[in-house]
Amino acid sequence: MKSISKVLAGSLLLAAALPAAATDRNPGVQCVDGQYISQIDFGYITNIQGGPDWANAVVVHFANGTVLPVNVHYNHNDAGGRNIIEALRMAFTTRSPVSVWDHDHNNCDDFDMVRVVSSTF
Repeated sequence: MKSISKVLAGSLLLAAALPAAATDRNPGVQCVDGQYISQIDFGYITNIQGGPDWANAVVVHFANGTVLPVNVHYNHNDAGGRNIIEALRMAFTTRSPVSVWDHDHNNCDDFDMVRVVSSTF
């Protein structure tokens, strides 16, 4: 009877905590601010957070020396990732500065948001 009470209490505690985590407005951490992209790697990249993701990994090299992978859930094989990759390719082609954020663990081991800034304004 005691173990059932513990399981029930644990389940209720978990159920109460999940909605709070799901609706938390995480501002993320800015990892790169207004940098140009010097190189983009695509494909089977093994030495990154999240691994090669079946050859869909993307790693961005910034002009200040920072090298960050796109979050494994936003790679080339993910719907949201295609938009991020298009923005990165546009910034690389037009030489526009970018800023990137990490919302996953807020530790800048990868990124999941990109802001492209016009270099003419």
